[in-house]
Amino acid sequence: MGDVLAVAATGGIRTRDDVPPLFRPPAPPRHFVGRDAELRCIRAGVTVLTGAAGVGKTALALQWLRERGSSPQLYVDLAVHRIGRVLRAFGMNVDPADECAVFRSLVMRRQFTLLLDNASSAGQVTPLLPASGTVLVTSREKLDLGHVVEVGPLTDDGRLGPLLDLSYVELPERQARLYRLCAWQPGAFGVPVAAEIAGEPACDVEDALDDLVEKSLLTEVGDDAFGFHDLVRAHARTKR
Repeated sequence: MGDVLAVAATGGIRTRDDVPPLFRPPAPPRHFVGRDAELRCIRAGVTVLTGAAGVGKTALALQWLRERGSSPQLYVDLAVHRIGRVLRAFGMNVDPADECAVFRSLVMRRQFTLLLDNASSAGQVTPLLPASGTVLVTSREKLDLGHVVEVGPLTDDGRLGPLLDLSYVELPERQARLYRLCAWQPGAFGVPVAAEIAGEPACDVEDALDDLVEKSLLTEVGDDAFGFHDLVRAHARTKR
């Protein structure tokens, strides 16, 4: 009843028939291997994928949506978008106090399979959860919500090497160079160290490092600190 009243209070909300492009799930990585067990663990209801930055939580969620998720699907990056922006993309102008209730009604009415990416806390997610349906949440934190799947670093089952080769050849030159050079830096390193190694401005290097994290070739290990999984480091050191 609360959700119905919230919708009615906005005065004739109109929705589009399709999901706005900004909130459609991106395609999963072209080269995806080694997560069969984790894919099997995702289930109906709420599933939280938790793990370190760059470990592949979002890639895992997107692959599951492509292989096994129902349609239609709605993707919200909570680190980038507020719920009000999502609603406005559907043609809704909602009082901020009603946004979460209207969002839940939208998800229920359209029967979306929902991916909430980059959640920072359970408090951020809980007000957005519909009463039923399938919701995937990714977070660096272990959120006490539904079924939790811990996503660790990939292990080499014989497919990782070829996968890394494919990912490497698709890197732009700046990223590929950083990938090669930083692999020789022992332990974790920050942007200033990477910039000195590469002989490039820190702002350019930081963007390239963030891209390597997004491609799961590098891992954030702290505030402004990066590191390699041992298997990835060994791969990077073979490149010239």
